[in-house]
Amino acid sequence: MDQQFLFRLDLETNPAYQTLPRVFNEHFYNGEKYIFIHGNNRKRYICLVKDDGNSIQLHGDEWAKFVEDNVPAHIRTLHFVKEAESTFYVTGYNNVGIEGPGYEKRVVGNRVARCLVRRTVEGQILPGDFLQDIWKDTFKIYANGMRVKVKHERVQLDANSVERSNRLFGSGWDKLMEDLEIDVGQLMVFTNMGDYKLNLASFFTNGRYIYEENILPTMLRLPAREIPPYAIKEKRSKHICSWKGHDNHDNENNVFYAELNGPVSDCYQLTIPSNYCEPHMMHTYGKALLMHDNERFPVNVKMITDNSQPGRINHVKITGNWRKFGNMCGFKQPKMMRFKLINTTVEVIEGKEIRIARFHVC
Repeated sequence: MDQQFLFRLDLETNPAYQTLPRVFNEHFYNGEKYIFIHGNNRKRYICLVKDDGNSIQLHGDEWAKFVEDNVPAHIRTLHFVKEAESTFYVTGYNNVGIEGPGYEKRVVGNRVARCLVRRTVEGQILPGDFLQDIWKDTFKIYANGMRVKVKHERVQLDANSVERSNRLFGSGWDKLMEDLEIDVGQLMVFTNMGDYKLNLASFFTNGRYIYEENILPTMLRLPAREIPPYAIKEKRSKHICSWKGHDNHDNENNVFYAELNGPVSDCYQLTIPSNYCEPHMMHTYGKALLMHDNERFPVNVKMITDNSQPGRINHVKITGNWRKFGNMCGFKQPKMMRFKLINTTVEVIEGKEIRIARFHVC
């Protein structure tokens, strides 16, 4: 699955619009009218997409606001990281590879920090403030399923400056570059995962990411920004994942959205959307297991029939103590919940086989 791409920021057209690179057209675009963008400020922007047949552009008030809030004047390269369907975390780098907002912990907060570099000879030089005042002599690097220990040192590149940089080197580093076939001058992005661990991503010359990695969603900050009118009817635009490290957003297959609110909590029942019930045969289930992080919460699944209206489509409801479930998960009402059917199990209860739907709920 294609996950990331890099390209140069167009200083002449922004903030009015940004033309996306060909790699977006070929590997990421599915005809959407808008995409969800998460900024360094951990806020969501729902940006309009324009396809004129020759190029694809991001434009409109939401894109302009994203640029204003997240793209400082010194940024020259944008980095799109696909977190979910039609959803990207977007950051940027200046000409020496330092990320836009800087790396001070008070600025970074709960997001990861990255830097953009080209492979250097005799080890790898990283921008001086990427690892800040870390003097540990070894780091672990994760790349394409490999984990390699490399040596690290602080170096002073300019004798006339007190500023220091970071250098990765040693046999572990050399072998990693050989195994990944990364050439001198090739673009790489390092992600500081904390605990002396770095993730390494390398890119083709067209800006397309070479290898897959495990990408975790941005923990968006509340309150959410106002939803633009063109996206107000889409339930996804009202959903914010509160499951830290939840990595099951790569597609919207087997997913439905439903709001946890006062009526649902008071009546102990939530209606599954009718357009989800038939293709997923929800009327054949008797129970469900709701999973959120380490929480497990059993509920019942019931089909509600109305004999007075035989032609009416029957509703399927999930019944249980929704208030308790919401409190267990830390949900604040109203909360737009995302249900993703993970699998189905069968249990024999009092001699009867009962199908159980297992959902991730976030």
